[in-house]
Amino acid sequence: MLVNRLVKTHNTDMRNSLIILAASLLAFSSCKSIQDIAISSVADILSSPEGSKVFTSDNDPKLVGDSLPLALKLYEIILERDPENSELAAATGRNFVLYSGAFVQIPADMLDDRLWEETEAARKRAKKLYLRGRNYLMRALYLRHGEFEKFLEEKKYDDAIALLDENDAEVAYWAGLAWLGIASTDPLDMELISTLDRAVLLLLRSMELIETNSGIHDAMIQVNLTLPTSILVNLRNRSPHTASYMDEYYAAAGIDETPINRAFFHYNRSLELSEELDPSPHITMATALSIKKQDIEGFKRYLEAAIAIDPDANPDSRLMVIIYQERARWLLRNIENFFI
Repeated sequence: MLVNRLVKTHNTDMRNSLIILAASLLAFSSCKSIQDIAISSVADILSSPEGSKVFTSDNDPKLVGDSLPLALKLYEIILERDPENSELAAATGRNFVLYSGAFVQIPADMLDDRLWEETEAARKRAKKLYLRGRNYLMRALYLRHGEFEKFLEEKKYDDAIALLDENDAEVAYWAGLAWLGIASTDPLDMELISTLDRAVLLLLRSMELIETNSGIHDAMIQVNLTLPTSILVNLRNRSPHTASYMDEYYAAAGIDETPINRAFFHYNRSLELSEELDPSPHITMATALSIKKQDIEGFKRYLEAAIAIDPDANPDSRLMVIIYQERARWLLRNIENFFI
């Protein structure tokens, strides 16, 4: 899956505080110093880990889905007042990607085939939201590293990723994820497909910096099983450093160049790092591998493993576990649509 990762009293208190603080910006509009303090306070809350957990730890997807649009606009309003805040730009981008995947694309994919017009409209909307999220995340990297954008545009990939350090790993991961999300909503957008080597570049650089992010390995299942090989060839040609890193990484793990073997490696690595509490790798394998191979028993096995996970076992990711399990149940109920 593309997105991997909103209610207790303190979460409600935080939402109320954000609304009060946002209102304060208007109330203090005549006093710039007080307004700047209010903006800074809200920006700090929104860009903090707690600002995201207020969504991802929830157990009510409908509540979060209904409230996120207003929250997203609040993020944008504060970012417009504090445009050089890279942490806030990154948080804004992450939440747009979360919303697009969990509350627009996944519901669209589960619509009845007869509702094809609604499905198409939702996918177009998801694409726009992923794009907005991707742009905010890239903006965060551009703000942190002045030459990063120029190097990417000039296809000086090694120069670009050399600028990124461990503090950038999570932003690079979400930016790559958003990029893949855009492509998943519109696989016929050839102009976009031609830029996907940058998405993989960001994901691999993030993995090089912090290999223990289980979400990276889930994304790499998709990279190995669904992306055209020409994208990886282009990446290897444009980034000798990334090519060398990939070769050394897989060699150390005893994995050859076969995409399916690499996909299985990343699947098992993701399960290991998440302590088997994340349903997403199971669903990725079911949809990206089992359907392609017409392996109906494997399809069932992966999805049943996803459903068996206890959402409360990892409170910080409770929301996405519930959403992914709903997706897994839908896939099982509609199994006849995927197998001959």
